Amino acid sequence: MNADTPNDPRSKRAICQTCQFPNRTCICQALPTEPLHPLFRRCRIILLQHPHELKRKNRSMPLVDLCVFGSTKSDGAAVETQDSEQDFVMKTIVGRGLGPDGHADVINHLSNPNQVIVLLFPGHNAMDFEKGIQLAERQCCIDSENDDATSSVTETEKKKMTLLFIDATWKHAREMETKLTKSLECKHWIRVQLVPTASEKSSDENQVDLDTNDTVSNHDNTKDNTQQRQFIQRRFEIRAPPSPDHLSTAECLAWVVSRVERNPVIFESITKVLDYMVHLWRVNVSSGKKSKEMSQKTLDIKKI
Repeated sequence: MNADTPNDPRSKRAICQTCQFPNRTCICQALPTEPLHPLFRRCRIILLQHPHELKRKNRSMPLVDLCVFGSTKSDGAAVETQDSEQDFVMKTIVGRGLGPDGHADVINHLSNPNQVIVLLFPGHNAMDFEKGIQLAERQCCIDSENDDATSSVTETEKKKMTLLFIDATWKHAREMETKLTKSLECKHWIRVQLVPTASEKSSDENQVDLDTNDTVSNHDNTKDNTQQRQFIQRRFEIRAPPSPDHLSTAECLAWVVSRVERNPVIFESITKVLDYMVHLWRVNVSSGKKSKEMSQKTLDIKKI
């Protein structure tokens, strides 16, 4: 899978032609054997990504693209696997907001009251994640107890829910969310948030928190067992978070889609790649520290 020569003539590093990472950090061996997009049967994704995210080398969403589609989309264009506007699996829109130029289809989709839109973003009016997803399932005519939509519903009546994520640092994400909800008709949206439990927080002491907007809040000790299982431990340790309750966009997306599709393979496949990237990052950091220590020792010897 790896290329022996760099794909950028200005670069001296050989780049893997599949994952587009340098060969020494190639993640292909952790990718699923087949793209995951055929598993997206109940939901579709719209990802609003701040332009600054494209400049970050430690961002998590390219790993999701690799898992879902088998390739990365670095140009910020809408990502689709179908020709129909209603049959897309995932669209990534880069920008601080949605303007009419080039985004008319997304604006129409999100503003359409007949669409079931679930916004993953915390707030005083955000529902508990599980309750919100169950509400969305009812609106989509999906039986939450079974794998298939209710048998009394025809194929034309079945709906997919649209999961809306914002990929940005927390500061930019709040600005984007405010601008988005003010500019679009969003009264029909279902806003949800993940809520951590005390037990999950205490079991996560060795984890380093993350960067993005997919935050959780409003801890409640009275949650039942189902709700206690709804929050996941942080694992993408590469970027620093604004608070202990933040997850990377990739982690949040993997968990939410896996829950909606009731398919743990989605979550396991994406987090496997995230874990492998963290492993490579730790190895490189460790190697960098050792090199620095050796250089310092050499300098000390020369001084003597």
